[in-house]
Amino acid sequence: MIKDIRTALRGFLLADATVASIVGTRIYPRVLPQGVRDPAVVYNRVSMLGDHHMQGASGLVEVRMQLDAWAETGDEAYELASAVKGRLDGYRGEMLSVASPPEVVRVQGVFFANARDGYDDARALYRESWDYMLHYGER
Repeated sequence: MIKDIRTALRGFLLADATVASIVGTRIYPRVLPQGVRDPAVVYNRVSMLGDHHMQGASGLVEVRMQLDAWAETGDEAYELASAVKGRLDGYRGEMLSVASPPEVVRVQGVFFANARDGYDDARALYRESWDYMLHYGER
């Protein structure tokens, strides 16, 4: 069975006291739900690369994840993005998914890759979009 890093990433972030104190449980896949005004994180898989050797797939993958920190001020968005970076950057170990049944994803390494900021006029919210490269075993 192929393991899904997205649910493990959500669980890993929610388990951090600093991140959870800012977002509560407001960590969402793909899209910020309409009407959410409190600080929140949205995660998106940007790309996914497999790894192979002469006998076939190695079971290791590299995923580029974009994590958007949303808030009503630029400073709040930056503070949240920084808390996420503090939790993720350089991490190596296990992440427990919030899927049912839960599964352990073995992470070889998480590395900060890129950052950009922005403002959404329609939502009247600031956004910090920070990318991470996650290397893990999908099997």
